[in-house]
Amino acid sequence: MIVSNFGSMKKAFISVLVGTVASMAGAFQVPTRATRASTSTRQYATIQPTESSTIGTVGNGYLPIILAKLSALTHGNAWVICPAADMEMMKQLAAVDGSGELPNNLEFVPASDTDRVETLLRDTDALLVACDDVDSVVDPNVINYLLDPEKVNNLQRVVAMSRNLNGAGMGMFVSASRRAANAQVWDNSNAVAYRSFEQNIKDAAQKCGADWTIVRAGTLKGGACGESNLYPQYLAESYYQLTKNDIITWQLLFDCNIRGVKLQKGDVMSGPGVKAVFTATGSEEHEGDSSRGGVAEAMVRSLGVEDAANQDFAVGTVAAREIPTNEEWAQMFQCLSN
Repeated sequence: MIVSNFGSMKKAFISVLVGTVASMAGAFQVPTRATRASTSTRQYATIQPTESSTIGTVGNGYLPIILAKLSALTHGNAWVICPAADMEMMKQLAAVDGSGELPNNLEFVPASDTDRVETLLRDTDALLVACDDVDSVVDPNVINYLLDPEKVNNLQRVVAMSRNLNGAGMGMFVSASRRAANAQVWDNSNAVAYRSFEQNIKDAAQKCGADWTIVRAGTLKGGACGESNLYPQYLAESYYQLTKNDIITWQLLFDCNIRGVKLQKGDVMSGPGVKAVFTATGSEEHEGDSSRGGVAEAMVRSLGVEDAANQDFAVGTVAAREIPTNEEWAQMFQCLSN
Protein backbone atom coordinates (compact mmCIF):
# COMPACT_ATOMS: atom_id res chain seq x y z
CA MET A 1 0.00 0.00 0.00
CA ILE A 2 1.50 3.37 -0.97
CA VAL A 3 -0.15 5.25 1.90
CA SER A 4 0.20 3.67 5.32
CA ASN A 5 -3.20 4.64 6.73
CA PHE A 6 -5.60 2.56 4.64
CA GLY A 7 -8.75 4.00 6.16
CA SER A 8 -7.71 7.60 5.57
CA MET A 9 -6.65 6.69 2.05
CA LYS A 10 -10.16 5.43 1.34
CA LYS A 11 -11.65 8.65 2.68
CA ALA A 12 -9.26 10.73 0.59
CA PHE A 13 -10.13 8.69 -2.49
CA ILE A 14 -13.86 9.19 -2.01
CA SER A 15 -13.56 12.90 -1.26
CA VAL A 16 -11.19 13.75 -4.09
CA LEU A 17 -12.77 11.50 -6.70
CA VAL A 18 -16.32 12.61 -6.08
CA GLY A 19 -15.20 16.23 -6.36
CA THR A 20 -13.18 15.54 -9.51
CA VAL A 21 -15.76 13.54 -11.42
CA ALA A 22 -18.69 15.70 -10.35
CA SER A 23 -17.34 18.56 -12.48
CA MET A 24 -18.73 16.74 -15.50
CA ALA A 25 -22.01 18.65 -15.49
CA GLY A 26 -20.85 22.42 -16.52
CA ALA A 27 -12.99 -10.06 -30.51
CA PHE A 28 -11.84 -12.84 -28.44
CA GLN A 29 -8.68 -14.07 -26.71
CA VAL A 30 -6.78 -13.58 -23.45
CA PRO A 31 -4.54 -10.47 -23.43
CA THR A 32 -1.15 -11.46 -24.76
CA ARG A 33 2.37 -10.11 -24.79
CA ALA A 34 4.20 -9.58 -28.06
CA THR A 35 7.75 -8.52 -28.86
CA ARG A 36 8.23 -4.94 -30.01
CA ALA A 37 9.60 -4.80 -33.56
CA SER A 38 12.92 -3.21 -32.62
CA THR A 39 16.29 -4.07 -31.19
CA SER A 40 14.81 -4.09 -27.70
CA THR A 41 14.37 -7.51 -26.09
CA ARG A 42 11.65 -6.40 -23.69
CA GLN A 43 8.11 -7.62 -24.27
CA TYR A 44 5.21 -5.19 -24.03
CA ALA A 45 1.65 -6.09 -23.13
CA THR A 46 -1.24 -5.45 -25.46
CA ILE A 47 -4.86 -5.72 -24.43
CA GLN A 48 -6.87 -7.07 -27.31
CA PRO A 49 -10.68 -6.93 -27.51
CA THR A 50 -11.65 -10.20 -25.82
CA GLU A 51 -14.53 -11.64 -23.84
CA SER A 52 -12.33 -11.62 -20.75
CA SER A 53 -10.68 -8.20 -21.07
CA THR A 54 -11.78 -5.60 -18.54
CA ILE A 55 -11.19 -1.88 -18.96
CA GLY A 56 -11.73 0.68 -16.19
CA THR A 57 -12.09 4.45 -16.56
CA VAL A 58 -11.68 7.33 -14.13
CA GLY A 59 -11.63 11.10 -14.57
CA ASN A 60 -14.01 14.00 -15.06
CA GLY A 61 -16.15 15.47 -17.78
CA TYR A 62 -17.51 14.00 -20.98
CA LEU A 63 -14.40 12.19 -22.19
CA PRO A 64 -14.48 9.40 -19.55
CA ILE A 65 -18.03 8.55 -20.63
CA ILE A 66 -16.94 8.10 -24.25
CA LEU A 67 -13.95 6.04 -23.11
CA ALA A 68 -16.13 3.75 -21.02
CA LYS A 69 -18.68 3.37 -23.80
CA LEU A 70 -16.07 2.55 -26.44
CA SER A 71 -14.42 0.11 -24.05
CA ALA A 72 -17.72 -1.66 -23.48
CA LEU A 73 -18.44 -1.86 -27.20
CA THR A 74 -15.00 -3.30 -28.02
CA HIS A 75 -14.01 -5.34 -24.95
CA GLY A 76 -15.60 -7.93 -22.71
CA ASN A 77 -16.27 -5.71 -19.71
CA ALA A 78 -15.99 -2.02 -18.86
CA TRP A 79 -16.57 0.11 -15.81
CA VAL A 80 -16.43 3.81 -15.01
CA ILE A 81 -16.38 5.59 -11.67
CA CYS A 82 -18.93 8.35 -11.22
CA PRO A 83 -20.58 10.36 -8.44
CA ALA A 84 -24.02 9.10 -7.52
CA ALA A 85 -25.54 12.52 -8.24
CA ASP A 86 -24.43 12.35 -11.90
CA MET A 87 -25.23 8.69 -12.49
CA GLU A 88 -28.38 9.25 -14.52
CA MET A 89 -26.86 11.92 -16.72
CA MET A 90 -23.83 9.74 -17.42
CA LYS A 91 -26.09 6.86 -18.36
CA GLN A 92 -28.13 9.12 -20.62
CA LEU A 93 -24.99 10.23 -22.45
CA ALA A 94 -23.73 6.66 -22.74
CA ALA A 95 -26.95 5.39 -24.36
CA VAL A 96 -26.48 3.75 -27.76
CA ASP A 97 -29.77 4.95 -29.19
CA GLY A 98 -32.75 7.16 -28.52
CA SER A 99 -34.38 4.51 -26.35
CA GLY A 100 -31.71 4.97 -23.69
CA GLU A 101 -30.37 1.44 -24.11
CA LEU A 102 -26.92 0.98 -22.54
CA PRO A 103 -24.20 -1.57 -23.33
CA ASN A 104 -25.01 -4.45 -21.02
CA ASN A 105 -21.34 -4.93 -20.11
CA LEU A 106 -20.80 -1.34 -18.91
CA GLU A 107 -20.97 -0.77 -15.16
CA PHE A 108 -21.36 2.64 -13.57
CA VAL A 109 -19.67 2.51 -10.17
CA PRO A 110 -20.49 5.08 -7.46
CA ALA A 111 -17.31 6.84 -6.38
CA SER A 112 -18.22 6.16 -2.76
CA ASP A 113 -18.37 2.37 -3.27
CA THR A 114 -14.69 1.60 -2.65
CA ASP A 115 -15.41 -2.09 -2.02
CA ARG A 116 -16.80 -2.47 -5.54
CA VAL A 117 -13.98 -0.39 -7.01
CA GLU A 118 -11.40 -2.64 -5.39
CA THR A 119 -13.20 -5.80 -6.53
CA LEU A 120 -13.18 -4.54 -10.12
CA LEU A 121 -9.54 -3.46 -9.93
CA ARG A 122 -8.44 -7.04 -9.21
CA ASP A 123 -9.52 -8.20 -12.67
CA THR A 124 -8.89 -5.01 -14.64
CA ASP A 125 -6.47 -5.27 -17.57
CA ALA A 126 -6.18 -1.56 -18.34
CA LEU A 127 -7.09 1.72 -16.72
CA LEU A 128 -7.99 4.84 -18.72
CA VAL A 129 -7.55 8.23 -17.05
CA ALA A 130 -8.85 11.49 -18.52
CA CYS A 131 -10.11 14.94 -17.52
CA ASP A 132 -12.02 17.35 -19.76
CA ASP A 133 -11.40 20.41 -17.62
CA VAL A 134 -8.20 22.25 -18.54
CA ASP A 135 -7.75 23.24 -14.90
CA SER A 136 -8.02 19.68 -13.59
CA VAL A 137 -5.85 16.60 -13.39
CA VAL A 138 -6.64 13.45 -11.45
CA ASP A 139 -5.37 13.88 -7.91
CA PRO A 140 -2.18 11.93 -7.01
CA ASN A 141 -4.02 10.32 -4.07
CA VAL A 142 -6.58 8.87 -6.48
CA ILE A 143 -3.85 7.62 -8.82
CA ASN A 144 -1.99 5.97 -5.94
CA TYR A 145 -5.19 4.44 -4.61
CA LEU A 146 -6.23 2.94 -7.93
CA LEU A 147 -2.73 1.88 -8.98
CA ASP A 148 -1.87 0.20 -5.69
CA PRO A 149 0.11 -3.03 -6.38
CA GLU A 150 -1.91 -4.70 -3.63
CA LYS A 151 -5.16 -4.06 -5.51
CA VAL A 152 -4.31 -4.70 -9.17
CA ASN A 153 -3.51 -8.28 -10.14
CA ASN A 154 -3.91 -8.20 -13.92
CA LEU A 155 -3.14 -4.60 -14.84
CA GLN A 156 -1.14 -4.40 -18.08
CA ARG A 157 -1.53 -0.81 -19.28
CA VAL A 158 -2.43 2.64 -17.97
CA VAL A 159 -3.48 5.13 -20.65
CA ALA A 160 -3.73 8.75 -19.52
CA MET A 161 -4.86 11.82 -21.41
CA SER A 162 -2.54 14.77 -20.98
CA ARG A 163 -2.08 17.92 -23.02
CA ASN A 164 0.27 19.39 -25.60
CA LEU A 165 2.87 20.89 -23.27
CA ASN A 166 5.61 22.10 -25.63
CA GLY A 167 4.32 25.68 -25.63
CA ALA A 168 4.27 26.09 -29.41
CA GLY A 169 1.42 28.19 -30.77
CA MET A 170 0.50 29.54 -27.35
CA GLY A 171 0.67 33.04 -25.91
CA MET A 172 -1.54 36.04 -25.22
CA PHE A 173 -3.99 35.46 -28.08
CA VAL A 174 -4.74 31.93 -26.91
CA SER A 175 -5.16 33.04 -23.30
CA ALA A 176 -7.47 35.85 -24.43
CA SER A 177 -9.62 33.45 -26.47
CA ARG A 178 -10.04 31.28 -23.40
CA ARG A 179 -11.23 34.23 -21.31
CA ALA A 180 -13.49 35.67 -23.98
CA ALA A 181 -14.92 32.74 -25.95
CA ASN A 182 -14.31 29.25 -24.55
CA ALA A 183 -13.16 28.53 -21.01
CA GLN A 184 -11.92 25.09 -22.12
CA VAL A 185 -9.38 26.38 -24.63
CA TRP A 186 -6.03 24.79 -23.84
CA ASP A 187 -3.60 27.68 -23.34
CA ASN A 188 -0.76 25.82 -21.57
CA SER A 189 -1.41 27.71 -18.32
CA ASN A 190 -1.73 24.46 -16.35
CA ALA A 191 1.34 22.79 -17.86
CA VAL A 192 3.13 22.31 -14.52
CA ALA A 193 0.20 20.32 -13.10
CA TYR A 194 0.00 18.15 -16.22
CA ARG A 195 3.75 17.41 -16.17
CA SER A 196 3.43 16.33 -12.56
CA PHE A 197 0.37 14.24 -13.44
CA GLU A 198 2.27 12.46 -16.22
CA GLN A 199 5.09 11.59 -13.84
CA ASN A 200 2.61 10.34 -11.24
CA ILE A 201 1.06 8.05 -13.86
CA LYS A 202 4.43 6.70 -14.98
CA ASP A 203 5.68 6.08 -11.43
CA ALA A 204 2.47 4.41 -10.27
CA ALA A 205 2.24 2.22 -13.38
CA GLN A 206 5.83 1.11 -12.93
CA LYS A 207 5.17 0.09 -9.33
CA CYS A 208 2.30 -2.09 -10.60
CA GLY A 209 4.43 -3.67 -13.32
CA ALA A 210 2.22 -2.06 -15.96
CA ASP A 211 3.13 -0.07 -19.06
CA TRP A 212 1.89 3.48 -19.56
CA THR A 213 0.74 5.53 -22.54
CA ILE A 214 0.33 9.31 -22.56
CA VAL A 215 -2.16 10.63 -25.13
CA ARG A 216 -1.89 14.37 -25.69
CA ALA A 217 -4.75 16.68 -26.58
CA GLY A 218 -5.27 20.35 -27.20
CA THR A 219 -8.64 22.07 -26.89
CA LEU A 220 -11.25 19.32 -26.63
CA LYS A 221 -14.29 19.71 -28.85
CA GLY A 222 -17.35 17.66 -29.84
CA GLY A 223 -17.52 13.99 -28.98
CA ALA A 224 -21.08 12.96 -29.70
CA CYS A 225 -22.93 10.91 -32.31
CA GLY A 226 -23.63 13.69 -34.83
CA GLU A 227 -26.81 14.13 -36.81
CA SER A 228 -29.38 11.31 -36.69
CA ASN A 229 -27.22 9.28 -34.30
CA LEU A 230 -24.76 8.64 -37.15
CA TYR A 231 -22.03 7.38 -34.82
CA PRO A 232 -23.79 5.82 -31.80
CA GLN A 233 -20.49 4.68 -30.27
CA TYR A 234 -19.94 8.24 -29.07
CA LEU A 235 -22.00 10.41 -26.71
CA ALA A 236 -25.77 10.47 -27.19
CA GLU A 237 -27.50 13.36 -28.96
CA SER A 238 -28.49 14.83 -25.59
CA TYR A 239 -24.89 16.08 -25.35
CA TYR A 240 -25.73 18.80 -27.85
CA GLN A 241 -28.58 20.08 -25.70
CA LEU A 242 -26.37 20.10 -22.62
CA THR A 243 -23.72 22.18 -24.39
CA LYS A 244 -26.01 24.38 -26.46
CA ASN A 245 -25.65 28.15 -26.11
CA ASP A 246 -27.09 29.23 -29.47
CA ILE A 247 -29.75 28.16 -31.95
CA ILE A 248 -27.37 25.51 -33.27
CA THR A 249 -24.58 24.30 -31.02
CA TRP A 250 -21.13 24.67 -32.53
CA GLN A 251 -20.28 21.31 -30.95
CA LEU A 252 -22.67 19.64 -33.41
CA LEU A 253 -21.18 21.55 -36.33
CA PHE A 254 -17.73 20.47 -35.21
CA ASP A 255 -18.78 16.81 -35.02
CA CYS A 256 -20.29 17.01 -38.50
CA ASN A 257 -17.17 18.56 -40.04
CA ILE A 258 -14.27 17.09 -38.08
CA ARG A 259 -14.31 13.31 -37.96
CA GLY A 260 -10.75 12.89 -39.22
CA VAL A 261 -7.80 12.29 -36.90
CA LYS A 262 -4.04 12.67 -37.08
CA LEU A 263 -1.44 11.30 -34.66
CA GLN A 264 2.08 12.52 -33.99
CA LYS A 265 4.65 10.84 -31.78
CA GLY A 266 5.88 12.89 -28.84
CA ASP A 267 4.95 16.35 -27.63
CA VAL A 268 5.13 18.21 -30.92
CA MET A 269 1.68 19.55 -31.84
CA SER A 270 1.12 23.29 -31.86
CA GLY A 271 -1.59 25.52 -30.50
CA PRO A 272 -3.65 27.95 -32.62
CA GLY A 273 -1.36 30.96 -32.07
CA VAL A 274 -2.67 34.30 -33.34
CA LYS A 275 -5.70 32.58 -34.91
CA ALA A 276 -7.00 31.56 -31.49
CA VAL A 277 -9.78 34.14 -31.40
CA PHE A 278 -11.30 32.53 -34.50
CA THR A 279 -10.73 28.92 -33.45
CA ALA A 280 -11.97 28.90 -29.84
CA THR A 281 -15.45 27.77 -30.90
CA GLY A 282 -14.56 26.98 -34.50
CA SER A 283 -16.07 24.01 -36.29
CA GLU A 284 -13.37 23.61 -38.93
CA GLU A 285 -9.94 21.95 -38.87
CA HIS A 286 -7.56 24.03 -36.73
CA GLU A 287 -4.19 23.61 -35.08
CA GLY A 288 -4.52 23.15 -31.35
CA ASP A 289 -7.86 21.30 -31.46
CA SER A 290 -8.59 17.69 -30.56
CA SER A 291 -11.86 15.87 -31.05
CA ARG A 292 -13.11 14.05 -27.96
CA GLY A 293 -14.16 11.18 -30.19
CA GLY A 294 -10.71 11.03 -31.79
CA VAL A 295 -8.91 11.19 -28.44
CA ALA A 296 -11.14 8.48 -26.95
CA GLU A 297 -10.67 6.22 -29.98
CA ALA A 298 -6.90 6.72 -29.84
CA MET A 299 -6.78 5.88 -26.14
CA VAL A 300 -8.88 2.72 -26.40
CA ARG A 301 -7.24 1.53 -29.62
CA SER A 302 -3.74 2.15 -28.22
CA LEU A 303 -4.35 -0.71 -25.79
CA GLY A 304 -3.87 -3.15 -28.66
CA VAL A 305 -0.79 -1.37 -30.05
CA GLU A 306 2.51 -2.65 -28.73
CA ASP A 307 4.43 0.41 -29.86
CA ALA A 308 2.15 2.61 -27.75
CA ALA A 309 3.57 1.11 -24.55
CA ASN A 310 5.69 3.62 -22.63
CA GLN A 311 5.22 6.22 -25.36
CA ASP A 312 3.47 9.55 -25.70
CA PHE A 313 1.67 10.82 -28.77
CA ALA A 314 -0.64 13.67 -29.69
CA VAL A 315 -4.07 13.66 -31.33
CA GLY A 316 -5.06 16.39 -33.79
CA THR A 317 -7.95 17.04 -36.13
CA VAL A 318 -8.54 16.53 -39.85
CA ALA A 319 -11.57 17.80 -41.78
CA ALA A 320 -13.67 14.77 -42.74
CA ARG A 321 -17.30 13.71 -42.64
CA GLU A 322 -16.49 10.08 -41.83
CA ILE A 323 -14.45 8.55 -39.01
CA PRO A 324 -11.19 6.72 -39.82
CA THR A 325 -11.39 3.05 -40.78
CA ASN A 326 -9.60 0.32 -38.85
CA GLU A 327 -6.98 0.24 -41.59
CA GLU A 328 -6.45 3.99 -41.34
CA TRP A 329 -6.05 3.77 -37.59
CA ALA A 330 -3.44 1.04 -37.99
CA GLN A 331 -1.56 3.23 -40.45
CA MET A 332 -1.70 6.22 -38.11
CA PHE A 333 -0.29 4.19 -35.23
CA GLN A 334 2.75 3.32 -37.36
CA CYS A 335 4.14 6.74 -36.40
CA LEU A 336 4.95 5.25 -32.99
CA SER A 337 7.34 2.69 -34.44
CA ASN A 338 9.62 5.31 -36.00
